[in-house]
Amino acid sequence: MNNINDKLSHIHALRLLIKRELSSRYKGTIMGVFWLFLQPLIMVIVYSFVFSVIMKVRMPGMDNSYHFALYLMAAMMPFVAFQDSLIAASNSLFVNSTLLHKSTLPPLLIPFVPMLATLVTESISLLIIIVAAFLLLDQFSWYLLLLPGLVLIRLCLSVALGNFLAILSVFIQDLRQALGLLLTMLLFLTPVFYPVSMIPKNFVFWNNINPLFHLLDAYRAIMIRAELPGVGVLYVAAFSLILLAASVFFFRKTIERAKEFI
Repeated sequence: MNNINDKLSHIHALRLLIKRELSSRYKGTIMGVFWLFLQPLIMVIVYSFVFSVIMKVRMPGMDNSYHFALYLMAAMMPFVAFQDSLIAASNSLFVNSTLLHKSTLPPLLIPFVPMLATLVTESISLLIIIVAAFLLLDQFSWYLLLLPGLVLIRLCLSVALGNFLAILSVFIQDLRQALGLLLTMLLFLTPVFYPVSMIPKNFVFWNNINPLFHLLDAYRAIMIRAELPGVGVLYVAAFSLILLAASVFFFRKTIERAKEFI
């Protein structure tokens, strides 16, 4: 019974921490939580205007001038959620040092909270893209019901890498400074701004083992192409679960030593 009560108290604390995480981002602003809707909406409008109206960029086989903007956003929004998760995780133990030392909350939940909070912003962003695809491309598919599964896989991959980063950032503090650059490199090395057909043959293998490529392409398949994702997403799911288990083991084994440096 005590164990059950502890679990329930942890769930309650987790809910409060997520609420605090979201509210702290917009504390003191006039718009408040409406920024959660406004930011992705503005991005969709700006990207559509720049790439579709001004640059008139079109993908092969895509006739609608708004296709490329939505094609880009369908991969950008999950990547931004992935990026925000890792950056938040790398800072989480430092930002919540008091909570880490004085709370009975399991330390594993501390980096998990800001990563879990990205589900809210990502979900709102994806909803806006789905509505835009329906209005601008007349695109809608029942495959959209699979989208929560992709979001869950994205979260698992983020948490897996985030657990490693949370600990490693304590011992290698330069990692927090380098992380933004590494994520920018990853963004351009992953086919987000360009189709996979443009990748030179010598680099196709490296692209195929990049889990983000398969994951982001699955988002595009469901929202833009209205088709079932490729089998590569199963590879990402398996990879994420294995990496998640390894990261939890690593975090639990090293957290006590990490506390000495915070």
